[in-house]
Amino acid sequence: MALSPLKQQEEVQAELKENLQEMDLEITKEFDSDEFCGFWTKSGDFPLLVENRKSLKYYVVAFQITFSDEAIIKSLNGYYETQDNQFIFRLTQVFTSPQTSFVRVIESGRVIGFTIMKSIYPFHEGFLIHHLDQAIQAVVSVGSVGIAFLKSEMGQMVLDHTPPRPVSEPGPMYE
Repeated sequence: MALSPLKQQEEVQAELKENLQEMDLEITKEFDSDEFCGFWTKSGDFPLLVENRKSLKYYVVAFQITFSDEAIIKSLNGYYETQDNQFIFRLTQVFTSPQTSFVRVIESGRVIGFTIMKSIYPFHEGFLIHHLDQAIQAVVSVGSVGIAFLKSEMGQMVLDHTPPRPVSEPGPMYE
């Protein structure tokens, strides 16, 4: 059985834009550079990124939680520095689901936030609007629970949901 040809970038971008509009999600920003293309949109109060690295044949739906408050960043990093495995375990439980993955956003060796994401495959035959809807619901659900957990552990905090693309560095989960 022969595989169906993949859709072209322009067609996928137009279809995703139409899907987001049909889902009544406001597109707050559309972007297209040499390396990336996609959209910023909102689900409720939460900004979401729907992005494609043009060299890849999938998009990522991402919910970003980043902090600019130095006290929160210091408190969060304290859990990792003291190897508070109970906190790290609970945090991992909250940010982990069968539908999503998460990464720590690390800048200058410090955790400054988290990104919850789900991959979608709109280049492939059979991709439907409900796949996009499921991805958005999954990242918003996990992200909302993650925010509630962080607030319960660390108190009120200011969240920067749409930071500029950080210079992220990979790091071991349990430092």
